[in-house]
Amino acid sequence: MPASRLWVSVHAEKVMELYRSRENLTTKQIAERLKTRDANVSAALRQNLAPEEYAALKSLKYSASKVGDKNPMKGKTREQHPNWKGECEDGRGYLTSLWNGKRHFVHHIVMMKALGVLALPTGMVVHHINDDTSDNRLDNLALLTRGGHRRVHFLQVKDSRALSSRKFKLAEALKYMT
Repeated sequence: MPASRLWVSVHAEKVMELYRSRENLTTKQIAERLKTRDANVSAALRQNLAPEEYAALKSLKYSASKVGDKNPMKGKTREQHPNWKGECEDGRGYLTSLWNGKRHFVHHIVMMKALGVLALPTGMVVHHINDDTSDNRLDNLALLTRGGHRRVHFLQVKDSRALSSRKFKLAEALKYMT
């Protein structure tokens, strides 16, 4: 239903006064106060406010409508919040999650839960046996000292270098066998 031209012309000043007031009333609240429809209030504002002022006041009112207890996200944390990600990657292939109020690596959480502790023992690290950092099953994790962990990775690199060297030599030998 279109706005009433007569109502707009009669009440335009009151609408402008209420809209510019410090109460930050929305068009709906002004309409309720003046016992009319939103369309009448909106029409009065469009006809009597410069577009820049209308946009600025509208933005201010929207911001005020989301403050404090009016904020629809107030009190929503973790799973209740729509942006909750739970487990997320750290950028290096490891998953992290909140546990006991802090963000930890998921493989650390799995190991700490299995050991029944709140922190890993000093000097110990958790190793992914199959080198898949997203595979956080307990049977794929091993608790090692830092030195032991370095040694495991050194042996993996050493073995892979030796294996690639053997493959290269075999490929070279095959060239001359034809």
